[in-house]
Amino acid sequence: MKVLRSLTTFVGIVVCICGCATTGTNGVVQIGPDTYMIGGLGKFTDFSGSAVKARLYQQASEFCRSKGGVMVPLNSTAEDSKPNQYASAEIQFKCVPEGR
Repeated sequence: MKVLRSLTTFVGIVVCICGCATTGTNGVVQIGPDTYMIGGLGKFTDFSGSAVKARLYQQASEFCRSKGGVMVPLNSTAEDSKPNQYASAEIQFKCVPEGR
């Protein structure tokens, strides 16, 4: 019984630590025709929202390239890290056919 309790406690701690290690919801979300957004949190070593935003623009470019287009920025926000808060950013963009 004591071993089961220790194992349960260990698994709970591992789950909590893994949950804290995430860096936001990474993924492109469609918000309109050919219009998308992506947001995310910085890593532990990121202090600048601009660094997060740059990474998001890279992801957006790769996403549009996979659809055969190019990324055109529309809007963005970023917030630098503070005590107990990771740096964060959100971008909105369009994917347009290449050559337009």
